[in-house]
Amino acid sequence: MKNTILTPSGVAKLEEELELRTGEKRKEITAAIKEAKGHGDLSENAEYDAAKDDEATNNDRVIKIQELLRSCTVVEDYSNDEHLGLGGEADIKFLDTDDIEKVCLVSTVETDPELMNISIESPLGMAIYKKSLGDKCIVLAPEGNYEVTIEKIY
Repeated sequence: MKNTILTPSGVAKLEEELELRTGEKRKEITAAIKEAKGHGDLSENAEYDAAKDDEATNNDRVIKIQELLRSCTVVEDYSNDEHLGLGGEADIKFLDTDDIEKVCLVSTVETDPELMNISIESPLGMAIYKKSLGDKCIVLAPEGNYEVTIEKIY
């Protein structure tokens, strides 16, 4: 398994999800299975099948989170006023459109495009990670390369 890089907030997010899935979520699924069993014949019981599928999906996710937490490397924020690091925020200017977007560099498990939380393993993240204020960076994207500059680091 590939060693995943996580920020302390990423670890906290995974620990919170693990607690939810091993506690409240597991109790809900167990109750749904018990109720579905009460409806009789399990061979044609869609509710039972759905509840068992939920149980398997939840258990798979619990195992995945436990593996991530066991094997991850936790890194602190490397960002400062001059260099953009993991956990750092910056205004990025897309040179093809002159648009400026505020992005936050995060680990893969913390990625959220709607919030502009960009993974350091994404094309944009790899291009700007550990770069300096004012640097022009070439983003090697599958849909075509483009250039950005780092306008401001927070």
